[in-house]
Amino acid sequence: MPELSEIMSGNFPASRSRIQQSILEDQVELWWFQDLKRSILCYSVAVILILGTGLGGIVLLSTATSKSSEWRLGVGTVLCLLALCILLKQLMSSAIQDMNCMRSRSQIDKLRSGGLIDYLIILVAGLIILICGHALIILAHSDPYPSGRSWSDMLIAGVAITLAGYIILLSLLVYSLIFKFCPHIASSSSNRGVPTVYMISSGNAEGRPREFSSSTANLI
Repeated sequence: MPELSEIMSGNFPASRSRIQQSILEDQVELWWFQDLKRSILCYSVAVILILGTGLGGIVLLSTATSKSSEWRLGVGTVLCLLALCILLKQLMSSAIQDMNCMRSRSQIDKLRSGGLIDYLIILVAGLIILICGHALIILAHSDPYPSGRSWSDMLIAGVAITLAGYIILLSLLVYSLIFKFCPHIASSSSNRGVPTVYMISSGNAEGRPREFSSSTANLI
């Protein structure tokens, strides 16, 4: 494969797609923006998880007013800690990207939205939420002296949290299967995310820019 300098100097009749690919290979900061639709989807899921678990935990903690509400303290604390962990991961990824301190494509792929780390975080979050919901349902049914509304609240919260956990895990499974058995979806999204580049050439008689670039400043 010809070098980028040979392509840009005009010594090799390269296609536009080859020039674009060569430029992207040399620009580390652009690696973060490949598979843009998947990145936006995974980022949106992270935001939803942060808001859902955070608000749910705050509601449970704020309504824990007596000893009979110990389960609210336990589950609320777990949900708030889970929200903080997901938020911390997102902040760390943003900080690493802004500082441009990572130069390895494989490492960037692991931290970029849609990578393996996001899969694991969503999987762990779904399992933790599912476990909390099942624990509340078990406690509600094992209470020998149910105290009316407290027992009902525990059961309703357990069912709701369990349902949320199943939805998260099922969505992750469907997402994984779609991109595993339908790879053309991922490839088409990646191709649409490649920027168009241009080259200003003094040899153009009409004074119009050609669709090639000799400078990375024209990538935007």
